[in-house]
Amino acid sequence: MASQPTGLFPVTDAARHAKGRQKMHGLALYISHVWEAAANTTTSLCRAHGMQVDTERVALEAAPALAAIRTLDLEVICNSQSQSEKIRYRQFLKDDLQGRVVRGLLLLRNADIHMPATIDVPADRVVGGGGLGYRVMPSWLPFDQLPHGIRNNPQNNNSVVAAYRDAVASQLVIDTLLDAFAFFRRCDPTLARYVPGTEDLEYFPLLPTTHDYDRLHPDQPSRPQLEAEVRRLTQENPPYGTGREILHSFSGDGQPVYCGNTIRHNIRTAFVEPGAQIVRDIRAGFPYFALAPDGTRHDVSVSDEGIRVAAGAPLANMSLSAPRNHSRPDVCAGWWELTATDAFLYRRQRHLQGGIRDL
Repeated sequence: MASQPTGLFPVTDAARHAKGRQKMHGLALYISHVWEAAANTTTSLCRAHGMQVDTERVALEAAPALAAIRTLDLEVICNSQSQSEKIRYRQFLKDDLQGRVVRGLLLLRNADIHMPATIDVPADRVVGGGGLGYRVMPSWLPFDQLPHGIRNNPQNNNSVVAAYRDAVASQLVIDTLLDAFAFFRRCDPTLARYVPGTEDLEYFPLLPTTHDYDRLHPDQPSRPQLEAEVRRLTQENPPYGTGREILHSFSGDGQPVYCGNTIRHNIRTAFVEPGAQIVRDIRAGFPYFALAPDGTRHDVSVSDEGIRVAAGAPLANMSLSAPRNHSRPDVCAGWWELTATDAFLYRRQRHLQGGIRDL
């Protein structure tokens, strides 16, 4: 039965609506298969070669999802609209974040159908272990790392490439598929399948894991969206402890970064923090101290201009002590890279939700 005009772009043609119902059912099913595939790989930890990550089945299960997304986009939603509504829909694809995901995934679908190159989904993050197996967190490749034949395909549409770069590249595979499902559901909610007698979507939420956060439902925020909120709230609240001592500084991503120890009841745990956040913490009343090479501690204050000051001079000009357990700046830089890219680790560091090694 054709849908009622309750969505952004309702499908009023009965045949296309039936096709859309089938493809949305398939898309939900394929997403659940991708999720299960990420948890059932041959990923292993090898003493000689490190982590041996397997994501091939994830790529295999994602292929029919990409095909369903294209059918829903073109044949179901777009081609069911009047000419004026088609123009509005195509513009909406460009303007809407989830619409750009749908548009960007077209690059991968076309490559999978028409190109000899394989679609790889590397996983930079792997969770689990300890006898429980490993869950891989596969992401789509950055555009510049896609196979040459895909990047240089003369049939590539510039807007599709731009959407891929903007909304798909380096994003978690599961996030983009859930975004596409959510997009089509916004276009026409009646395309989705629900558990009979309820308003619950079939196949969702996906099976939970013990990871810090996994998106299990199309209505939930993506991991990047949640990480941005976690980081914002983390920065708005002062660190745990009675103060922090600064032992070392270096440049990270063009800004000063400081590392040292957070102190609580004579227990020290490591921190790495950008200079701008230290300014915010001090202005909020949280104490920082700079440790000189001779062991002298100097209070760190902030001038009206936002300059960090210790011992009557800019902190940037002060010679600092080295971390007491090592003197390798690459260790601090490594922690900085982790906390700058993982909001949950950054939250644990500031709020002691889980341990972090002592420098």
